[in-house]
Amino acid sequence: MWMLQQELTTMPSWVGPTIAIALSVIAVAVVLFAAVTAFFALKIVGEAEERKALFTGIKADLDETLVGIRQLTAQGQELMGVVRLEAGAFVQTGRRIRRKVNRGMDRVERRMQDLEALYDVVHAEVEDSALDMAAALRRVRRGNGMIGRVRRMLVPGR
Repeated sequence: MWMLQQELTTMPSWVGPTIAIALSVIAVAVVLFAAVTAFFALKIVGEAEERKALFTGIKADLDETLVGIRQLTAQGQELMGVVRLEAGAFVQTGRRIRRKVNRGMDRVERRMQDLEALYDVVHAEVEDSALDMAAALRRVRRGNGMIGRVRRMLVPGR
């Protein structure tokens, strides 16, 4: 130990103050480093708070947007239900109209067949009547019938 003490006493006089100045510079550097670190930490915390506020606003906007989208989706589903019901009603109406038109066409076809049969009967009757009338006129001209006898009696000599 004596040697260590002897070495300390034999040191030049400038070593002590130099060590003290070096320690002071190191202390100032540590304090400055701590201050700069604190300053940047405060800036980072401020930036984080700004980001947090920004993200909170964005989240609120997204929540509102999602609520709007859900409402729009619900309204779209309601609209699709109404459209589906209306389309079904149009289809049912179209089917009813088609059935009525088909029944009407069947009735018209039956009536046309009845009308054709009636026409055939009337035509045959008119034809028969025309032939009978023609035969009667022929008989009258020839004088073979009852009217011809009456005529011969009334108008002599032909």
